[in-house]
Amino acid sequence: MSLTEALLAADAGKIARKATKDFEVERLSEILGEPFILHLQQVPSRRVREIQDSAMQIDTSTGQLKGVDNYELQMRMLCDGITNKDFDGADVLKHYNVASRKELFAVLFNAGEVQDIANAISELCGFGQKQTKKAVEAVKN
Repeated sequence: MSLTEALLAADAGKIARKATKDFEVERLSEILGEPFILHLQQVPSRRVREIQDSAMQIDTSTGQLKGVDNYELQMRMLCDGITNKDFDGADVLKHYNVASRKELFAVLFNAGEVQDIANAISELCGFGQKQTKKAVEAVKN
């Protein structure tokens, strides 16, 4: 079967469907006394690139890349990859004295949680999958 035939035989909706995953923030589950579940979703490729570009720090005098603001990168991935609408409610934002979901996430999640959530979203976007599969195969052998 050729690639064209395979593509035409495939369910286009299934191929285009965004990957999703539930993620529990255990520390917040313990504090609240009930599961604190985030609904995560794959971020579209173009948006991931925009997020990456926005986190780059450029020296304005030379145009050279100075580095990447990892915190900014991770927080933007959270903002786009967490689909729970609970974080957009005006009453919740007011209760935590913040103006946006990004500011709310900075209050709710500690540094390790931000990194873990961002990593989970990145995995949904296809990052790290090859390394994970290679590591599993290496352990098997």
